[in-house]
Amino acid sequence: MKNWHLWKQRVSYGATDMAGNLIWQIVGLYLLFYYTTVLKISPAFVGTLFLVVRVIDAFDGLFFGYLIDHTHSKYGKSRPYFLWFGIPLGLLTMLLFFNPSFGGSKVFQLTWISIVYTLFSLVYSGANTPITAILPALTNDPDERTNLASARMVMTNIGTAVIGAISLPMVAKLGGGNSQLGWSIWAVIIGLVIMALFTVAFLNLHENDELPVEEAEAEGIQLQSHLSVKDSLKGAIKNKPWVILSICFILLQTFWVIRMQTAVYYLTYVYRRADLVGAFNGLIIVAVLGNLAVPLLSKFMKHRNVMIVSLTTFAIGEALMPMGVTFLFIGTVVATIAMGAAFSISFVMIADTVEYSRSEMHIDEPGILSSVPMVGAKLGMGLGGALAGWILSWGGFNADAKVQGAKAVTAISTSFIWLPVILALGIVVILQFYKLNEKEVASAVRAAAAKVEALKDQATDTTTPAASGDPTTPTVAATKDQAADTNAKDKAKDDLETED
Repeated sequence: MKNWHLWKQRVSYGATDMAGNLIWQIVGLYLLFYYTTVLKISPAFVGTLFLVVRVIDAFDGLFFGYLIDHTHSKYGKSRPYFLWFGIPLGLLTMLLFFNPSFGGSKVFQLTWISIVYTLFSLVYSGANTPITAILPALTNDPDERTNLASARMVMTNIGTAVIGAISLPMVAKLGGGNSQLGWSIWAVIIGLVIMALFTVAFLNLHENDELPVEEAEAEGIQLQSHLSVKDSLKGAIKNKPWVILSICFILLQTFWVIRMQTAVYYLTYVYRRADLVGAFNGLIIVAVLGNLAVPLLSKFMKHRNVMIVSLTTFAIGEALMPMGVTFLFIGTVVATIAMGAAFSISFVMIADTVEYSRSEMHIDEPGILSSVPMVGAKLGMGLGGALAGWILSWGGFNADAKVQGAKAVTAISTSFIWLPVILALGIVVILQFYKLNEKEVASAVRAAAAKVEALKDQATDTTTPAASGDPTTPTVAATKDQAADTNAKDKAKDDLETED
């Protein structure tokens, strides 16, 4: 593949997660703040809403993963979902910050918020689950998969850095002093950008779902695919590296959501420097350094160890932040770079578990296995949002008070600093049980790919005229080999087209 094709694929793949994370960043950084300070809704209600919606849709990522595994279209398995759900996600982004007064009825307002947030959460899963599911089908080169995952996170962090830095100034400018109007207009702009990015991805990404089938055939293995939901989940549970990674991903998303949602509170009420919020949130851009470091680090360390080093570094950075404004920024730079690496390598590790499932368990269900980020994101968003809201309520946070009491300040500091540190170090402990050796898996994948190419070359050779006898007639052995090869390919094609 020529370089410009590689870069077009990388940028288009990155556009998918940039689109999803534009709204994820706004929801993570500002939705709790918007609900509690602009709409004056109780933080306890908001925290409970976040948790209840997560209970409703926490595992819809598995459902969408199952759908992807059983989708057959001329565009592939995952690619169509970028349109089917990317466009509605843009529309719901607009509605998320459009809150009619309903004649002053608080009941109707809370009902509206609950319905829109629930629909948003469901559609978010449909648009984002295929982002990870499509990765194994874009290339069978493990190194290029790492490059794609890094490109994904680089574009994601560029987008989220811009959003974090300019959202509050843009809201103020667009609203002309009316925060609610400013948020509504800003959400419309973000929604349109989300639609455009998903459309770019749909037009430029092309998946090859026959890659794993061809590799399995070369090894003389019959892959299990198109399984029932029950059998798919059974297979996933038997994949121990996947189970461990799933737990880690949920905890990773939980502490990151807590940190994101309480950052504005920490700057505003602990340091009393609301003027620094935009610059502080804009520092997410340095996560790109962590993203770019992953391909290099993964050449010298196991993927698990890259994650462990990243999370330990994150904890050190977090612990520096209470020491003063200078250390606040130094600490967040260290923590953010570390999290850039942690998120990048986590997506690579998910692809590793998909390959492990194929090579060791002979199960080809990438949709179900790749739903980990969405399940983790949803549970993390729910648990993190609920914990943040509940801890604020426990601390007696008062949205109308410019200066918070000591207990509220402690609650904010706990949410922003210490709870993320505890959970990050908890993941480090859990990863000690993650034993997947991705280098061995990658070696097996390369060997299988080489056999596929050899078989293709052999099939081409069988059509070459014999050295003696009739120059236009292939040998009997060649004819038999060609027929066997054709039958095998026809069988694989029939298996792919058979619905569960």
